[in-house]
Amino acid sequence: MNIRETGGCVLLGVVMVEHKFGGKHTEIKLEIIRRYLEAYLRVMKNQKYKNIYVDAFAGTGSRTTTQNGVPLLGELDETSIVTPGSASLVLEMDTRFDEYLFIDKKSKHVDALRDLCAKFPNKHTDCKKGDANELVKEFCQSTKWEANIPYWGTRAVLFLDPYGMQVEWETLEAIARTKAIDLWFLFPISALYRQAARNWSKVDDDKIRAIDRCLGTTEWQQKFYEPRDQLGLFDTRSELERKHDVKSLEKYVKQRLETIFTSWVSSPIELRNTKGPQLFSLFFAISNPSVKAKDAAQGIVRHLRKTIG
Repeated sequence: MNIRETGGCVLLGVVMVEHKFGGKHTEIKLEIIRRYLEAYLRVMKNQKYKNIYVDAFAGTGSRTTTQNGVPLLGELDETSIVTPGSASLVLEMDTRFDEYLFIDKKSKHVDALRDLCAKFPNKHTDCKKGDANELVKEFCQSTKWEANIPYWGTRAVLFLDPYGMQVEWETLEAIARTKAIDLWFLFPISALYRQAARNWSKVDDDKIRAIDRCLGTTEWQQKFYEPRDQLGLFDTRSELERKHDVKSLEKYVKQRLETIFTSWVSSPIELRNTKGPQLFSLFFAISNPSVKAKDAAQGIVRHLRKTIG
């Protein structure tokens, strides 16, 4: 069977849905998430909270990468390698959450997730198909976060790993309002850099609406853009220009997150491939007012920053 002809890949004799994405930055991101979840569950082990893990852009649960092999008949042979995605990693952990929620918009991805979850019958899993923004908001609003016998309450870790600028500000507000969710948010800083074109004349209405939804404000237009030339107050001939680089945009995103995640927003972890520009900024954010919860989260995240390159 030719894997490339079937559009799938083979792992342990099972045909899986091929999901190609990521690079070196993906490996770092997944390692950070895995280690945070392990540390989080250790902290929560002796506390009577229900703990839920939510992956809002879960994909298929695995990742397919291509490696160049030995040249055959003058052509470079390619080998498809399947590695665990975030859903697989969390399900394979020895420690466990009380519940797992996996979300994806594509039917074939959700089918693959359900097949994956079926391999862990001892874990309480749910896979939902639909728009991540709507389903995350529904989860935040419908979950009983306060004390609910036999639990002191419910806590969750939520991983937002969008393919682009799909996460809406209203979704982040819903997450923050729970005051009970630890959020890992992979922010697509390179996408923001592209959408907020250097010259204002290149920022069309679609780009403006996309950035407004992502940042939850129109304020960015005044923050990012300045006249290219120092002309008179009423002289409109000057082209507005973005004078901010990636790091300045990243700083602004952090400031925006801090307006709703009032307990703590981490300094972002810069993610890029081995070569090339920065692609993503990985933020951690909480709105839990508990000093103990904040201290525990800060301790774990800061340790991860020191130990993961």
